[in-house]
Amino acid sequence: MPKVTQEHIEKRKAEILDAAERVFKRKGFEPTTMQDVVEESGMSRGGVYQYYTSTEDMIQTLHERIIGELPKHLKRWVAEKQTIWEVIEAYLQDYERPANEEKGFGIVMFEYSVVSWRNEQRRRFMLKNALEMRKQLVNLLHIGVERGEFRPLQPLEAIVSFMGNVTDGFILHSSIADRETFCVNEQLEGLKIYLRTVLQVQEESET
Repeated sequence: MPKVTQEHIEKRKAEILDAAERVFKRKGFEPTTMQDVVEESGMSRGGVYQYYTSTEDMIQTLHERIIGELPKHLKRWVAEKQTIWEVIEAYLQDYERPANEEKGFGIVMFEYSVVSWRNEQRRRFMLKNALEMRKQLVNLLHIGVERGEFRPLQPLEAIVSFMGNVTDGFILHSSIADRETFCVNEQLEGLKIYLRTVLQVQEESET
């Protein structure tokens, strides 16, 4: 029997996760079954179960994959953009999707996180990842402070936590109605006004 390489294993796992993500986006987390993912992936039941034993395992792995990619995106933007404020705008751009665009994975994780308080393992998982995401964004703002771009009026942890609460609201509103109903674009502009104010973004001539 030919030896299965690690590259092959990782490729298979990624294909299964991609299939699971597509199903989650269509159906949500709770209604999705392992059989749904098996059918979506085109693999055998044993082939899927070899790597993932439950939809819970899949959604947590998907979430960790997203969290793990954030530092790479931030590092790239810091290298490409002239200011940290431009990096923040690039980060927020994902919430500017047109109203008719396919719903993203964010609403699936929103669904998963809302009921996490009922399950201690889920609660710890979501807390760990929320704190990791906050740490990455706080580190980004620290760069702006060190460069003299920001003079924050509140602790950076509070600023990032508030930003997360607002963007979670965007995800929820965009999932239950069109963006115009809840003025999502205007709310986004309001968030930027808040961030510019609380960070005291310094104009280039002031720095």
